[in-house]
Amino acid sequence: MRPRLVWNVFRGFWARRGVVPARRHLSCSNLPLEELFARGGALRTFLERQVGSEAQFQVRRPELVAVAKLLSDKEQELQETQHLLHDENEDLRKLAENEITSCEKEIAQLKHQIILLLVPSEETDKNDLILEVTAGVGGQEAMLFTSEIFDMYQQYAAFKRWHFETLEYFPSEIGGLRHASASIGGSEAYKHMKFEGGVHRVQRVPKTEKQGRIHTSTITVAILPQPTEINLVINPKDLRIDTKRASGAGGQHVNTTDSAVRIVHLPTDWHK
Repeated sequence: MRPRLVWNVFRGFWARRGVVPARRHLSCSNLPLEELFARGGALRTFLERQVGSEAQFQVRRPELVAVAKLLSDKEQELQETQHLLHDENEDLRKLAENEITSCEKEIAQLKHQIILLLVPSEETDKNDLILEVTAGVGGQEAMLFTSEIFDMYQQYAAFKRWHFETLEYFPSEIGGLRHASASIGGSEAYKHMKFEGGVHRVQRVPKTEKQGRIHTSTITVAILPQPTEINLVINPKDLRIDTKRASGAGGQHVNTTDSAVRIVHLPTDWHK
């Protein structure tokens, strides 16, 4: 998630309305990039070692080394360009300002890319997923919040050009959402969405509040990877089938009918 990618994308929008996540998956997810990449910090020291020992780490994590080197070069370029802001030539100063804006944007993108590269990958990262949202504590306000979050994920899927199919949708009386589920498919959909699972909360003045008081409401988000299709072949010779019959009085039918069957897979000793 990896960090909470989707939530961070919309953090600026929801912050205006008082929305904050209730569960943090990574301790760095709420820190500003400047603090994470501060000189002398643990992350900065780690990246400098990666770039300095490029030959040693190239085989294990070449992409991270390449991005870290680009970040170092771009920061050096920014530092050199900032000196031009004090030049006497006004045209040169304006050109430097534009260049600085472009450099800062590229540096922020490289930092985000490094954070994503530092998150361990999983076998299910390339899978499609099932999204479920359920209103929690907060009554109608929680249902309104659930509707907004579901719409946010739908718009994010459209932005990423993923396939979004609504499976269940149970609206509330005033336009909110009690529960909904959707199937999302696309390039690395689960990789980008897996850290969204958990409880999310919102603190704001709801539409249903007439006295201006701030309410706290919660919703639950579940992200489930869809399994990939596999071809399973079981050799009949690897199976042992045990049958059981009742004994004692009870008639001919009881003593001749298999009332219990157990199948044992011999190589794994798994039975059912």
